[in-house]
Amino acid sequence: MDEKLPESVDVVVLGTGLPEAILASACARAGLSVLHLDRNEYYGSDWSSFTMTMIHEVEENKVPKLSEEEISKLSAHLLESEKLVELGNREVIENIQRTWIPRDSDDVPIKQKLEEMGQMRRFSIDLVPKILVSKGNMVQTLCDSQVSHYAEFKLVNRQLCPTQDKNTENSAKIMLNPVPCSKGEIFQSSVLSILEKRALMKFITFCTQWSTKPTEEGRQLLGDYSDRPFSEFLAQMGVAETLQSFIINTIGILQPNPTAMSGMLASCEFMDSVGHFGPSPFLFPLYGCGELSQCFCRLAAVFGSLYCLGRPVQALVRENDRITAIIANNERINCRHVVMSPRFVPKDVPIQNVQKIERVVFATDKSIKEVEKEHLTLLNLASLRPKSTISRLIEVGFEACTAPKGHFLVHATGTQSDDDEKSVESLAEQIFEESQVSPYWKMSFTANSMKFDAEGAGLGSNVVVAPPVDANIHYSSVIKECRKLFCSTWPDLDFLPRAIKNEEDEEEKEASESSETV
Repeated sequence: MDEKLPESVDVVVLGTGLPEAILASACARAGLSVLHLDRNEYYGSDWSSFTMTMIHEVEENKVPKLSEEEISKLSAHLLESEKLVELGNREVIENIQRTWIPRDSDDVPIKQKLEEMGQMRRFSIDLVPKILVSKGNMVQTLCDSQVSHYAEFKLVNRQLCPTQDKNTENSAKIMLNPVPCSKGEIFQSSVLSILEKRALMKFITFCTQWSTKPTEEGRQLLGDYSDRPFSEFLAQMGVAETLQSFIINTIGILQPNPTAMSGMLASCEFMDSVGHFGPSPFLFPLYGCGELSQCFCRLAAVFGSLYCLGRPVQALVRENDRITAIIANNERINCRHVVMSPRFVPKDVPIQNVQKIERVVFATDKSIKEVEKEHLTLLNLASLRPKSTISRLIEVGFEACTAPKGHFLVHATGTQSDDDEKSVESLAEQIFEESQVSPYWKMSFTANSMKFDAEGAGLGSNVVVAPPVDANIHYSSVIKECRKLFCSTWPDLDFLPRAIKNEEDEEEKEASESSETV
């Protein structure tokens, strides 16, 4: 029997995706009473991770429109001046296709092998795969709020730069060159010449000095190049074409199509993060990016947030220009504010803009660039799709706890382009063919990044629509938007302030360290 929901709370949060989880934890941490609801039986919503046995659930979150009879029953919860607003079920994930790919090399179908060995549950397939910048605002928030206590991370220890091999008969062949991040890796690199290594070290020195300058002074140092392409600025610094492609591809992960100004800011952010946790500036969550949603939900629960998954969330109750309650599982819950995922936005609210994100996930039993030790790999494909804003591959496997040993998940992500250029899927398949990798499973879908003007559409002055899924490689914009929404809605409260260390924990830690010393 379903447990009865509370009659009244400060904030109702609809959807357990990452932005909703961040806002729920910020509200709970600030002392507000929070009820967090989701129609799904799992955490994460459109930001979730799934095992191979559960991935079918992505296609099973359709919610039928309320019938006239149901609307009549729900209207019994309304007061005289109130109106019922039916919640939506926006199609964030669409055009889903999943297939097992037969291979001549398999004596027994790979699906059968995985099922017999009980390894289907060892996969963790992300809907929104991203990385964390070691000194970025997401890592800072995780540490300050102590959400980092609930998660583990692994360094993305290999970044590859794709170049076209012009010395072969087939000039279209894609070469995958390791990108050196630390000074040690730069000097050990066999891809860069001595002159290129010197030029790179000169550029790093310039970045180090430039990063200490105020913004306007930094812009003046770039002169007329500040708003021109980053490649032109690098060229006038004496950086050769090959090294330019390495630098632009590397920092292009953080800043697509950079100008000299944005390119320098991204370069400084990249280099500032190198060495913070290791030789790579990037981190990846163990067990997949869907873990982050659960971690923030756990923090919210610690501070009193109540969670109910798998409940039918049916409608909002509006009085004048405010939402006074929500109706879930035929129960009325009064509230002061509502935070909702874009998926829940009512059908009659117009979309301000939508970005189509092309996503393809491949399962393989061989890395795209084999070496003795397994790596977490990041590959920027922007140079191969120059007309598209975002194009990248992320390869993760056993080391990231996202696949059984010897297996890999390759995530291809790209923004759709109207121009006649290759899709990220076709580029991934070309890389597989040239690397002699044969995927045995594939899932493709389109993610819709939708933005709404909730207040302008008359949805309610106390309704917050959480940031949508996006194509960015890192979480910077998610944290910035959540902070902005929280501070504009609750200006007198702090957004996930730094946690106060528990004195008892500190004493236990000191006692433990002293006993180890003895």
